[in-house]
Amino acid sequence: MEKMMKKVAIATTIASAVGVNAVIDNTAKADSVTPTQAKTQTKTDQVQVNVDTAKQDLDLASTNVKEAQSKVDSATQANQSANKDVAEKNQVASDAQVALDQAKTEQTIAENKVKDAQKVIESANSETTKTEIADKTNQLNELKQKQTQITNNLSNVQAIQNQKENQNNKAQSELSQAQSTYNQAEKKVNDLKAKAKLDANNIDNLTSEKTKAETKVNEIQSELDKANKGNDGRAKAIEAATKKVNDATALVNQNKANLDKSQSELAKAQAALAALENSKTEVLNIIQVPKEYTLEGLKAASEDNNATFEAISKSGIDLNKKFNYSQADVNEKVDYQHLTHEQLVEINKYAISLINQMREHFGLKDLILNEEGLKITKTIADGYQAKRESIMKGDSHDKELLDKRAENIGSSSVYDTVRTNIPAMQVKAAKDVSYREYNSNYISISTMADLKANIYTAILALFFDDARSNYGHALSFLNEHYKYVAVAPSVIDGRVDNYPGYGNAYINFLDWHFVFPGYTTWNDGKYTYYSGNENDKLNPAQDIDLSKATVDTTAAKAELAKKQKAYNAAKTENDKAVATLNTAKAELAKVSKTSDVKKLQSNLAQAKQELKDINNKLANAEQNGTTLKQELQAANKAKDEALKNLQAKKVDAGKANKELVVAQANVEAAQKAATELNNKVAAVRQELTELNDLVGKGNKAQAELSSLQTKVEAAKENVKAAQKVLDKANEELNLAKVEATQTAQALDKAKTELDQAVAKQQVALDNYNKALNSQKISQEVDRNIQKQTEEKKENKVDSGKKSEFTSNKVIKEAKTNVKEANTFKKQHVKEVNTFKKQHVSVSKASVLPATQLPQTGNKTENQSIWGLVSLAIAGMLGLVGYNKQKKNN
Repeated sequence: MEKMMKKVAIATTIASAVGVNAVIDNTAKADSVTPTQAKTQTKTDQVQVNVDTAKQDLDLASTNVKEAQSKVDSATQANQSANKDVAEKNQVASDAQVALDQAKTEQTIAENKVKDAQKVIESANSETTKTEIADKTNQLNELKQKQTQITNNLSNVQAIQNQKENQNNKAQSELSQAQSTYNQAEKKVNDLKAKAKLDANNIDNLTSEKTKAETKVNEIQSELDKANKGNDGRAKAIEAATKKVNDATALVNQNKANLDKSQSELAKAQAALAALENSKTEVLNIIQVPKEYTLEGLKAASEDNNATFEAISKSGIDLNKKFNYSQADVNEKVDYQHLTHEQLVEINKYAISLINQMREHFGLKDLILNEEGLKITKTIADGYQAKRESIMKGDSHDKELLDKRAENIGSSSVYDTVRTNIPAMQVKAAKDVSYREYNSNYISISTMADLKANIYTAILALFFDDARSNYGHALSFLNEHYKYVAVAPSVIDGRVDNYPGYGNAYINFLDWHFVFPGYTTWNDGKYTYYSGNENDKLNPAQDIDLSKATVDTTAAKAELAKKQKAYNAAKTENDKAVATLNTAKAELAKVSKTSDVKKLQSNLAQAKQELKDINNKLANAEQNGTTLKQELQAANKAKDEALKNLQAKKVDAGKANKELVVAQANVEAAQKAATELNNKVAAVRQELTELNDLVGKGNKAQAELSSLQTKVEAAKENVKAAQKVLDKANEELNLAKVEATQTAQALDKAKTELDQAVAKQQVALDNYNKALNSQKISQEVDRNIQKQTEEKKENKVDSGKKSEFTSNKVIKEAKTNVKEANTFKKQHVKEVNTFKKQHVSVSKASVLPATQLPQTGNKTENQSIWGLVSLAIAGMLGLVGYNKQKKNN
């Protein structure tokens, strides 16, 4: 209720200050001013009292705020000091705790050292240790004696190995030379056979020409005889016969050119077939195995792949980088995307012979090629091709197609010469590219030599460049439990290389699928293994003899038949043309008969000379044929001798290689034994060293034991001292925390008191502003009334008339005074606000709007000056009422 009364009083004061808008009545009488002036003076005195009271209240409130702020500052400083002390005491306690922990740790370490020393002393002085030292010393002496024997044995077998390596190198070199000699002898035989074939055709042609020449001589002789009897010439018949002769001659010349061309092509086809029929499928490549490339090494590397064995393995690539091929393989054209069955068998024989060389090197049985197994393998390869799967695309082994069978895959990119037509493209035949050149060249396959070269590189990769697969492919080829193997290709569209301005180069992906058909099981003593498909039924009767040399001559025979047919047709046409020419000549000769016996005699002589020349050529050809037969016989004999020598060198090379394998095995066994013994010596020596070290450590520990025990006692004392320091630090820390709590509470109380003092200061400031406003208004009213009275006395008024009192000047002065009052009020409030800003908790004072007098005019002339007076009195009464309420409160 008291707060409500205060709000009412303040509101009344504000209303009186704002509502000073009055106009002086110009009809007022002079005698009516005096009483009003007296009353106004009384109220002015009361207003001054209110201003003084409000000023005293404001000064008191400001003093209280300063004192409260001082208390807050003191409490803040005390609290900050207490908190700093707590932090320092806390750090001291933390350091003491760390020191205690360190002391305890050092005590534990010292105690453990004592325990360890006691254990070492006990172990070093035990009878067991003494007995072990004696036993290990005897054992080491015995092993050293064996070590000497094994070292001598290793030197002996290494010497034998070096001898066998030299013998093997010599045998391989002789084998290579024998192979080269045989190839040259075979080529010479084939060349002579082709030449003999051409010579036989030449003799047949000369014989035919001889018959024609003899006929010509007889005809001319007959004409000559008739010419001697008479001459019956007909000009027109001669002209017509001459034209027929000329036309027939042109046709003969054309047909003769066609016949010569067909004869040449026929001879080439006959030579190619002869080369194939007389060729042998020989293994021209003998795989050289790096010395350190062993089964044990492969198995170890498959479990622990390492760079050392990888380097050994890859050295096999360089040892076998040269691919050897026969001329027969070069002459045989193949479509690697559509191999005939004979070509597939041929490539299987070649590939498996290479694999079996490696198996024989390690003393394993040869793998077998079976007709049914080849059929199974081709079906699997065709499945890959149908599903467009390839290792080159990132695909893996297709378990669904394999159906439990094992498989190795070798892949490569092959340039498609059918779909690509870029003349400037650099493409190499596979037979002319080594293994390491495959990735930097476009490779083409068009002959059996190219096909064998491609599968040769695939086998090299699977044996010697297989680190990325942990040598799984090589170990599959060398699995002693596998019996059968077959290989078949799959070909799919690969990538397209674009060359702007030239076109696209199409690349196929060729995968060789080495499949191990059949079903087998084995046990290694721990586990039973199963491999293959139990439904594979491979009949031994269908095993393909890898030693037989089979050459597919189907294409060559077909080509020969085609060329023979073309030759026969050309010869028929040529014979017809010759017959036509002969008839025309005969007719011409018939109608041209004259009595010119000399001309006929000249023709007869020329015909006889031609016949003689043909007879000479025929005799020379027959003589050359006889010589050629003798050369061919000699070449065949040399070829047979070269073949026998080659076969003998193969036997020698195989024997040397096997002896080398045995020698290598002996060295490996000796090295293994030496390594095992060295390991045993090292192990025993290490054990003996450790035992002696144990004794030495026991003696040292015995000497240090007393010192270690002294350190334990010292460590215990350190722990006790550190505990005391920590206890004292914690006690002082707790006292500091209590002090900090108390100063914090005192600070909170001081802040509360400051907030209350600032609030009271705001109230006193507001009251003081209101009192000042009321005082200024009252003073202005008093001055205006005084001035109005004085002016009335000076003016004379006519009888019966009302004098007019002009208030414009008074009003103007009143406005100026009020404006000055407001300016004073603003300056004073600014000073107070400046003081309040120095005390953050004090609210900003509210300033009343400046009082403004209204403009005078006709409508307000009848208003009385008492409106202004009454408003001022009401304002003062409101303030007096407020002061009374304040005193009562």
